[in-house]
Amino acid sequence: MYSFLISLAIALIIGCGWALLGLWETWAMGTWLGIAAFIASWFIIGRIIKKRIEPAILHAQKQAESGKAQLALQTFESLLPLGNWQPLLKGQLYAQMGILCASTGDEQKGLEFLQKSSARFADAQMFLAAMHARGGNPAKAVKVLENCEGYNKKHILLHNLHAYLLEKQDKRSEAIAVLNKLLKNEKSNEITKDNLLRLQNDKKLNMKRFGMTWYALQLEKPPAGMGQQRAARPGFRQKGKRRK
Repeated sequence: MYSFLISLAIALIIGCGWALLGLWETWAMGTWLGIAAFIASWFIIGRIIKKRIEPAILHAQKQAESGKAQLALQTFESLLPLGNWQPLLKGQLYAQMGILCASTGDEQKGLEFLQKSSARFADAQMFLAAMHARGGNPAKAVKVLENCEGYNKKHILLHNLHAYLLEKQDKRSEAIAVLNKLLKNEKSNEITKDNLLRLQNDKKLNMKRFGMTWYALQLEKPPAGMGQQRAARPGFRQKGKRRK
C-alpha cells in the first residue's frame, strides 16, 4: 500500500531525525513527532486520492445509469491502479464492475469481478451469492453471505437472502437463527418479523416486499405487473433519487 509506505517513511525520517540530532527529549519527542507525521501524511495523501477518485466513480455511475455499460466498465477499470494507494478501493471497484456486468447479462465476467470484490460490500456479495445459487451451488452461496454478514450486521436484505437460501436447502432452523440475529440489531423491521413468523409456521419467505432490488438477483421472477419496470441496480444510484 503506497500511501502507508510513504506515510511510514515520512514518520521515520522526522522521528529518527529529531532523535539523532539530539534535539529536546530526543527519542521520546521523536516518537511522538513520528506518530503525528504518520497520521498527517496518511490523511493528506488520502484526501488527494479521494479528490481524484470520487468524480471518476460518479462519472462511471452516470454512464451506467444512462445505458453506457461498456464505457462505465472502462472508467472503473482505469481506476484500478489507484487501488495500490487507497485501502479497500480495489474491492469497491471490483464490486461495482461485477454488479454492472451481472446486471447487463455478462455473468461470466460479472462472476470474475465479484469474486475479487471485498466482503464488506453487501450488494456485490448478494449478487455473487445469487449467481452461485442459480448455478447449483447453494452451499457456496451461503458461505459468501456468512462472510459478508460480519461487516453488514444490519443489512436487512442480506440476512433475509441468507435465510431464503437456507430455507431452500430445508435448513429452516438455521434460517430462523439468521433472522433472529438480524432482529437483535434491527428490532423494528417488519419485513424480517413477518419472514421469521412465516418460517416458524412452516411457510415460505415473502421476498417480494423488497421490490425490484430483490428481483434483480434473479432468484424469483417478478410479477407480470413489474415486468416493464427497470430493475434497481444495487451499488448504483437511480435516476430521480438524490443521495442524502
